[in-house]
Amino acid sequence: MVAWSDVCRWNPEPLAQAAESLGRASGALTSIRGEAQSARTRVVSEAPSVTAARGAQGRCEARHGELIGRVRGMHRATWDACDGVAMVRRSVLACQDYAAAHPAVVLHDDGSVSASPEAKASGSGGASVGGESGGSGDSAAAEAAKVAGQVAELQAMVSATLAQANQVDQSYAAALTMVMAADKSGDPPNSNQPARTHDSRGRSAAGRAGKRSGRSNAGREKSKDGDKPDNQGKGLHDPVAGEHAEMPGVKPWQYSGDSKNEGSGEYGREKPTAKDHAVHHAASMFAAACAPLWPDASKNLQHFLGNTGDPQSIDVDGMLNDLPELKNHSKKEVENLAKQAVEDAKNAGMTEPLTYPFDTSWRPEYATKAQSYNWFYATGGYQSATDGTITVYPPTADNPEWTYKYDYRVHVADRYNWDGDKSTYIFGQKIDDKQLQRLHAVGLAKEYDMSGESSVRSGP
Repeated sequence: MVAWSDVCRWNPEPLAQAAESLGRASGALTSIRGEAQSARTRVVSEAPSVTAARGAQGRCEARHGELIGRVRGMHRATWDACDGVAMVRRSVLACQDYAAAHPAVVLHDDGSVSASPEAKASGSGGASVGGESGGSGDSAAAEAAKVAGQVAELQAMVSATLAQANQVDQSYAAALTMVMAADKSGDPPNSNQPARTHDSRGRSAAGRAGKRSGRSNAGREKSKDGDKPDNQGKGLHDPVAGEHAEMPGVKPWQYSGDSKNEGSGEYGREKPTAKDHAVHHAASMFAAACAPLWPDASKNLQHFLGNTGDPQSIDVDGMLNDLPELKNHSKKEVENLAKQAVEDAKNAGMTEPLTYPFDTSWRPEYATKAQSYNWFYATGGYQSATDGTITVYPPTADNPEWTYKYDYRVHVADRYNWDGDKSTYIFGQKIDDKQLQRLHAVGLAKEYDMSGESSVRSGP
């Protein structure tokens, strides 16, 4: 509980300065992330050290993105607190002005209110302090009632101001607590921790406000002009003599545009309402609060609410650890290609090792709640592809069998958007997919592309 003496000294200006500083910090951090992403895309060479460097930078970018989200959360919370303090300040001045305009009442430093000594001496203030009325006649009684009414009115104003101040104080503390809860340990999230895949808070604690259902890739099968996107890989490439070859990469995945069942349409086509701002604020606070349970879902939602539309990286290694189907599908695809490579080498009558570069087509995948709540709310449906190399070894004197080994990477891409008719409750307020779609439509949040690649995996 805040004290009246403290509330009288509240000043919104320091909070406004802090909010402005946080805004500048957010902009600077976002710019640095953009420069880092641009630098990574300019690296075209392939080598184990380059792959390791890419992986390290990707992890740094992910943590940097989390930092940006926390700074943005503090920025919003501080501006809200600034507005609240300004409102409380106006209420304090109103109480002081009332006391100045009514000499018969006194506003004390501790927030208590009483009749003035003069009013008590004349008997007109006796009723306000519980004593006997010292006046006589109807006029004295009327004056006493008048003073008592003024005391009661000012006391009510003070009580309302204190309640207002406590609400502002508690809301700011809660917002900062939820923002900082996103990174209590300072260590990267451990994908093997059960907390990431177990819903201990129930349906209402979803890192996304409702399942992004309907992501059956209908919006990706055809572009607006009816042409099918060229997401097809080549499979096995021409072999290279020896045991080494460059990984070819995969054809960049491209979002083909919104469809009836996917996406929110044109960005910023409508003006936001007060309700839209309330939905955005509730979703922002909730996204930060969910970070300990579902870090990737929280990060993606915060980036959506951050309203930049910038492409976002995906922790593909984390997905492979948490999503057995993605891991198994990718490995099976590589092993099938390895068998094809062996047959090709046999048919060519090769007597020395051959290395086949390969890349696959993009295929649809889906993260279910049974596998991981974190990735269910972070992506739902997504696309994956692989690239790598397969080295085939002909029989030798020591081994009469054809053998092979492979190195490969898994690539993931998705469009972060909203669709479907699901909903959940956030701080007692019902939030559904349509409301989050609307945030894009009114320019308060922005849908974006996500992509990433895993570290190199080897087998068999």
